Amino acid sequence: MKTIFKTITIVFLCLQSSNLAAQELDPRSYVDLPTGQNFFGALYIYTEGDIYTSPDVPVEDLTLEIDGPAIAYAHTFELFGNASKIDIAGGQACSYGEAIYQGENISRKYCGMTDTRVRLNYNFYGAKAKTMAEYVKQPKGIVVGASLQVSAPTGQYDEQYILNIGANRWFFKPEIGTSMPFGSWELDLAISAKIFTDNNDLQGDKKFEQDPIYNVQSHLIYDFGPGHWISLNGNYFWGGDTFVDGAKTAKKAGNYRAGITYSRALNSQHSIKLLANKGVTTNRGNDSVVYAIAWAYRWD
Repeated sequence: MKTIFKTITIVFLCLQSSNLAAQELDPRSYVDLPTGQNFFGALYIYTEGDIYTSPDVPVEDLTLEIDGPAIAYAHTFELFGNASKIDIAGGQACSYGEAIYQGENISRKYCGMTDTRVRLNYNFYGAKAKTMAEYVKQPKGIVVGASLQVSAPTGQYDEQYILNIGANRWFFKPEIGTSMPFGSWELDLAISAKIFTDNNDLQGDKKFEQDPIYNVQSHLIYDFGPGHWISLNGNYFWGGDTFVDGAKTAKKAGNYRAGITYSRALNSQHSIKLLANKGVTTNRGNDSVVYAIAWAYRWD
């Protein structure tokens, strides 16, 4: 039974890293924003799907469901004369996984707090710091920016169990992106790398390592009016080979995802957002469908 636990644990850890990369289809990360604004958001996320493993892993029909609420806070401010933003997010999630290992059905349900993520955005071109009064008079233009996201291992993790909500490791995600408006349309592009530290407590005494995951994403956005838009999203991500005690356990292949985001301001302070995305081609990793609904409140 220990062998089963170790095999499934490795698979789920590989999935967890791929899942994080795949779901980050985030339009309008680098648009110009007025400074001195605060945002509080609450959202609910649901994802389910099949996981394709490499041929050397003796696991079949591996599926996973994850759902739960999350909250986030963001603040815009001036940094070196340009508009910048910092945000922090965390939540709670429940996971349920099933698989067949050598003819035996294996499953587990587990709930806990997620890892905490903090991100700093700095728009270094086309986004001079402006108050709200100045911002509303300024026409939209091309913005180029960079960000650094950090995930801290604050989530629930128990090395005795197959599936955990927390990853028990840090990741650092530098990214550079741009927003290019033209009329009622806008094209967003971004490229990033997710760099992981090691998990030294895999099944108690094993070392889990993972190569960086690289991600290129694009978003084609149409503005219906102020605070009302829709976006078609797509990305391609690759890398992320995994190792346990130095031995390669999974080789990742490039995958595509596509999705849609709809956002509408209810008034000057409240807005809602709906999103969905799905794997288009999945060679190895997860072929999940993701749905989310979010509400945000803004104040000065």
